[in-house]
Amino acid sequence: MVKEIELKLDLGSFSNYLKLMGFLGQVESETHQKNAFFDTEERKLRASGWALRVRAEDERGFVTVKGVSTQVGGALVRDEFEAEISRSEAINCMALTTDIMSMGVAPIDFVKHQVGHVPVMILVKFDNVRQIKTVRLGDYDYRFEVDKTEFGDGSVDYELEVEVPETSHIEVVGDGIRRIFSSLDIPYEPQGEGKFSRALQRAGIK
Repeated sequence: MVKEIELKLDLGSFSNYLKLMGFLGQVESETHQKNAFFDTEERKLRASGWALRVRAEDERGFVTVKGVSTQVGGALVRDEFEAEISRSEAINCMALTTDIMSMGVAPIDFVKHQVGHVPVMILVKFDNVRQIKTVRLGDYDYRFEVDKTEFGDGSVDYELEVEVPETSHIEVVGDGIRRIFSSLDIPYEPQGEGKFSRALQRAGIK
């Protein structure tokens, strides 16, 4: 289990997304991500404060358990437990041809400890395109992850995510992003909810 500390900024519009991408210039990588979140029919994981995600990227996959986010100095902080799997395994889990609860990886062991070895179902799916560029802020380099997320209802969100190693970095990174956004005439709007929560809302799932 690790502590994930991220600043998440809502870009608000496609035009602001284009402004930021123009500022960043040539990106270092672009990744296409397919995501599915699972829970029991009774929503036992959510009731316990956890979310179970399977992600398929271009060449690999992940099983991830995420905890509830808390706000710390403008960043979202949460516990995360992740294991890499093959892309085909991730796709099979999302197609329900492989039972995710049968996988022998640490995040699934953790889920079994929380709710037992019980059947799970897919709550929501969404696709994301992530473009990454390293940006120097203060004395450190940070990965700017610019996301274009398409939800099941066809709506699209644009956001910037920057992960920091310690809470002591939050202020410097936040100030650096504010300066960049100000120069581009992009409002500095923290994204208070994760993609999972927004996907549930747009799917009408409570």
